[in-house]
This record gives sequence, structure tokens and C-alpha cells, in this order.
Amino acid sequence: MQWKIFSRRRILAPVLLVAVSALLLVGAAQASAATQPAITFVSPPSPAEGATLTTNSVSFKFTYNRKPKATRTLVCALSGPTSSSGPCDAPAAFGADGSQSGASYGGLANGSYTFTVSLSLTDGGTASATRHFTVAVVSGHVYWANSGTGTIGRANLDGTGANQSFIGGASGLQGVAVDAGHVYWANFGTGTIGRANLDGTGANQGFVGGASGPVGVAVDAAHVYWANAGTGTDTIGRANLDGTGANQGFIGGASRPIGVAVDAGHVYWANNGTNTIGRANLDGTGANPSFIGGASNPAGVAVDAGHVYWANNGTNTIGRANLDGTGANPSFIGGASLPIGVAVDAGHVYWANARTDTIGRANLDGTGANQSFIVLGEASDPFGVAVGAG
Repeated sequence: MQWKIFSRRRILAPVLLVAVSALLLVGAAQASAATQPAITFVSPPSPAEGATLTTNSVSFKFTYNRKPKATRTLVCALSGPTSSSGPCDAPAAFGADGSQSGASYGGLANGSYTFTVSLSLTDGGTASATRHFTVAVVSGHVYWANSGTGTIGRANLDGTGANQSFIGGASGLQGVAVDAGHVYWANFGTGTIGRANLDGTGANQGFVGGASGPVGVAVDAAHVYWANAGTGTDTIGRANLDGTGANQGFIGGASRPIGVAVDAGHVYWANNGTNTIGRANLDGTGANPSFIGGASNPAGVAVDAGHVYWANNGTNTIGRANLDGTGANPSFIGGASLPIGVAVDAGHVYWANARTDTIGRANLDGTGANQSFIVLGEASDPFGVAVGAG
């Protein structure tokens, strides 16, 4: 009997040891899981996942559930058109048992990026986290035609550095356009289209002659276009990019046109006489003077990949419609002051406020309108605005 009891104790002891060991292992696993290092991004300043940035600089801030002294390595890496890799900012205490760090980058080229932070701890633990974002900075300047002073003004895209006399010597300026190499403008007083180099030098006031009261100018990769609003003309003119081959009657059927625009497939113009926006094929055929109706003394037109925009001089608004002419909203942006001329880039809509001598700007969706984005001098009488390279 004693032998049986003794045997039973010898059998139970290992079983108990195994059971206790199993419990200890489970507890250790649970404790390890509970304290597994984790990295959490802090927004702002960290951009949201998949964000598109319109500046060429970015900052990241993040926290993790370990004290700074438990950190062995902390590496921040940026991959993309502008790459970088190295230690993150020195970690600082965050709360009772956490740390905070980050990294900042500047001078980023446009494109897609991945930011990765990698953490290793003194106890052997590791963690990592990533954020994806895109940099899409629009470079260039805002240009405007000062009808009152016969000059072309220019400013940085953020509105700073305004130069009211960037190009001088014009006559009755009524429209401006820009491409990758030159600035163009409409000289209403002399019936010519002027051109200068992108830095403002080499101005040629008679680059294209023979126009009739030109009001508005546009340019694409092959041609220069202008609106002839002189008595008895009402046409859209066109010339080769070097100024040759001018055709003053390239498109007929306009009605006191004020402003012209062009995209990859069509030419557009604002009919101030009939309160419509006209459109024709790029070769001048298929003209439809009433492509968009419901405007109010339209004085300027612009186009991007999805929409047509126009300045309603009669109602002090900027109108917008889909590229096919549907969904017209004559009051897309309100609060303008005698707007004459409109332009658009990848992020904003711009217009010239002739009554208040200012350039207005709003976000591409119409929000955030700033009627005094650029304040001009008195008697500038801005008549036309453009945005582009340079």
C-alpha cells in the first residue's frame, strides 16, 4: 500500500511540473503579446495614408510603447524620387512608458513615396510602420494683364513676389497666356499679339499682326489663338507658334468674344454678346457658339482635364460646367468684383477682379475663395489672368 502511494506521488509530481510550466509559458506569451512594441503615427504633422501633398516638404511624428532607454535602433527611411535613410529624431519620453520621435524632409521631387520607420529594442523586440503619400507641387507663376498701365504682372504661385511691371510697353492689354517658353498677350490698341521670353526679356509687341480688337489669347503646343472682338469681326484667330500663318477668321460665328481657351481637342471662347460659351474642334470645324448657355456677360474662359470655367462679368461669379458642357453651374464661385479673365491649374482657379484691382483664387472645388489673393496697384485695371511655367 505504501508502495502504491509512493508511486502515485512520483507520477503526479512530473504532471504537476508540466502543468505549471505550461501555465508559465502561456502567461509569458500573454505578457509578451500585451507588451509587443507598436508604432503609431500622429496626424498632424504626419500626412494621412495615401495623401497628396502640394508642398515639397513633409514631417512625420510617431509614438511607440517603450521608454527611450529601451530603444536600440530607430531608423527612418524615405523611398521615392527623393530618397533618404538614417536615424530618426532622438526619442523623447511620451507618457509614463512610451517614446515619441519623428523625421522631416524637404526639397522633394514630385512623385510617389513610402515612409518607413523601423524599431529594434534592447530586449530583442522589433516593430515597423509605413505611410504612403504623393508629392504634386505645381511650379510656375501667376500672370495678369494690367490694362490700365500697359504691363504684364507676375507673382509666385503662393501670391508672393508680385511684380507689376514684369513686361512693359503693351497697348490696351486685354488678355495673357503662357506656355513652357514664352508669355503672350493681346494688344487691343494696336491689333497685335505680343510675345516675350519666359523671363520677361525679348518683348515683341507685334509678334502677330492684323488682329481686330483682340480680347483674350491662348496657346497650345502648335498654335497661338486670340479672340477678335473688333467691329464686324467676331472671330477666333490663329497663327503658328512662331507667329507665321496668321488666320484672322479661323473660327467664325462668335458674338463679341472676350476670352479664348484651348485643350487637346477643342477651342473654347466666351460670347459676351449672347451669354454663351462656344466650342469648336481643334481644326476649327464643328463650331457650336452655344455649347454652354446661361452665362452672364462672360468675359474670359479656361479649361482643364475635367471642366470648363468662365468669368461672369454680369453677376460677379465664376461659372463651371463639365467638359462635355453638361452640369453648368453659373455661380460655382461667388463674390468676385467685375471679373475679367479666368485661369486654372492642378490645384486652383484664378480670376482678375477689375473693379478692386486684385487677383482672386479658390480651391479647385470652389471652396476657400480669396478675392484679394494678389493685391495690385490702383488703376491697374486687370484684364485677363494666366498661370503656368516660369
